[in-house]
Amino acid sequence: MGTQTTFKSQTSTRTSLKTVMRSYQVILKCVNQSHREDINQRIMELEEQQHLLLTPQVVKKAIELYRTNPKERFFTRQLCKTVGKSPNIAQSAFHWLYIAIKGKIDKEKKVQGLLSFLAKKPQQLIEWVIFGRSPYSERSLENYWGVKRRYIINLLTSSRFQTDSYWRKKHKNTYFTDFLQFNDSLPFSTQTDILQALDDTLFYYKHEFSLIPQLTKNQKAFLKKLQLLKKEQNTVVPFLTSWINSHQTSRWKSLKELAEQLATIIGKPSRKLFSAVRLIIVFTLFDHYMQSVPQLIKALPIANIVPPPFKRKKKGRLPIKLLIKKDYVIIREGNAQELTEQFKKQGWTEFGFPRKGKQRLTAQVHFPPKVLEYLNNGAHIKVFQVSSGKAPSFKPCVDVVLEGIPACFYSSMLLHHYLSQIPSKKTSIIGIDINRLGQYMVAFNTLVDLPPDLLALATHYDHLSTKVIDELNRGYLRKRKERDTYGSCKLKGELNRVYIRRRRILREITRLLPHFLAAVLVKKQCKVLKIERLTADPTGTKGALAKAIYTMPDNLFIYKKAVWLASLKLGYNVKLETINPYHTSTIHHRCGGSLTRQKGQYDVAPCTKCSQQVNTHLNAAKNIASLQGTLLPLDPFPSSHA
Repeated sequence: MGTQTTFKSQTSTRTSLKTVMRSYQVILKCVNQSHREDINQRIMELEEQQHLLLTPQVVKKAIELYRTNPKERFFTRQLCKTVGKSPNIAQSAFHWLYIAIKGKIDKEKKVQGLLSFLAKKPQQLIEWVIFGRSPYSERSLENYWGVKRRYIINLLTSSRFQTDSYWRKKHKNTYFTDFLQFNDSLPFSTQTDILQALDDTLFYYKHEFSLIPQLTKNQKAFLKKLQLLKKEQNTVVPFLTSWINSHQTSRWKSLKELAEQLATIIGKPSRKLFSAVRLIIVFTLFDHYMQSVPQLIKALPIANIVPPPFKRKKKGRLPIKLLIKKDYVIIREGNAQELTEQFKKQGWTEFGFPRKGKQRLTAQVHFPPKVLEYLNNGAHIKVFQVSSGKAPSFKPCVDVVLEGIPACFYSSMLLHHYLSQIPSKKTSIIGIDINRLGQYMVAFNTLVDLPPDLLALATHYDHLSTKVIDELNRGYLRKRKERDTYGSCKLKGELNRVYIRRRRILREITRLLPHFLAAVLVKKQCKVLKIERLTADPTGTKGALAKAIYTMPDNLFIYKKAVWLASLKLGYNVKLETINPYHTSTIHHRCGGSLTRQKGQYDVAPCTKCSQQVNTHLNAAKNIASLQGTLLPLDPFPSSHA
């Protein structure tokens, strides 16, 4: 107990100088449904006023102001001088504009770094020009910037699309940009060109790999793929020539289909030839593009590649940020400090929604018990954000942003809730295997059952995915064929609501999972948590593995939060380590044999060596726990972002 108290005090001292912000949804209680709809309409009118303030001229002026002085107070004050109506609405709109411009400037820096990287990597530059993608660039920038790979992919494709648009406008009369159009035309190539590129690719990589003392399994496999394509050149070359000379909707997706077709025709349907075929295409077009593209890249104005904020803004989608000022558009009882004290005493306050020529409407704002606990721990109210609700409920949404030190936002309620459901056998090292949502979405190297609430959420998610969405899609297509406009619109709206419901279920699972993992670490008195970081990219694929990866709650935030919660409870730092994810699911932990997974055999598979039926998830968790791990650095947690 003394150790735990000491740890908590040290943690509090270490993080007391740094405040964090957290956003929570609170409850707006209205008198009745008609009262709620009227309040919702008044909020919607305020959102439309905010929308009208964000004109292209204001956005242009705002970008100039930000470049001269990026401080938000200076920024909003200067812009408010040009707009004399509703100061609070103007400050709310310009707050979101400030955030959007900050994102634009950050993206400009990222694009500049991306182009500088590509200028030093000719092969990756050609890949980006042809496909808008580059796996090597994605992995490198992901590790360098420390962001998710999905962000890098979106950055690559969007910047390529914007670059193509700029080139077509700028060099319309002086350069044949048809050969540079994204996902459209490529320079005409002959079979001789493809054959020469195949020889060049094989020669280049043989030379590169000869300089390496010992090749990895992946390097050996890649070299074998090139040799296989060279051996089957009479079949491969005509296909590649036709692919280059024909128009494509998406070069990236069509190349994946081409690689699968080639593997089937060659007689090796299980071989993954995508990377080898992609490099042959790059070598084929290398000389043509390297004569012009580097010069075009150097002359590219980055500001024109990143679009201005709110270029495609949707009407009334920005919430109203309630700054605690004198000029009220939504009336509150006091400033931020007074409201914080009021919520601590009575747990609610009152908002007023005035409208010119009509009676002012009021509604009560109630904080959930968890948010009240954070206030009592020392957090304070920063701002409120109010947004209108859509049909059919027309329920306004109110969010509160709290600010305080990380210790204010520590709650052990969920952790204690899960503790009683976990066996008490101690284990110093725990390995976790994360899978698709279901009974085995979290598997440990020791038997721990999934809690009923998480299992119910996973079952509901699966029901929506496999039954409800399929039925609605079939009905929607049928109504469209019957040209039933009303029926198709109704089903489309219902389909969108189901997708939103499913996304909320996944978000709730992500919220609960760290507390369950932390409870396991505490009950087992764990000292080291080992995880595997999946690097597979399911983008553009529709197989069972892709669907499983999309529904895996595999997020580093989950592990870090679990380790943080468990460390506070145990009184010592639980270490977080990552291991190499290859073959953890296919090697039997007991005898070393291989597990043969057939179609439909995802949970149990037979071992080829001992013929035992093995639970693949429990087996993978045991392999993860037994492998040598790499200690992750202790990043500050929680994050300082809202």
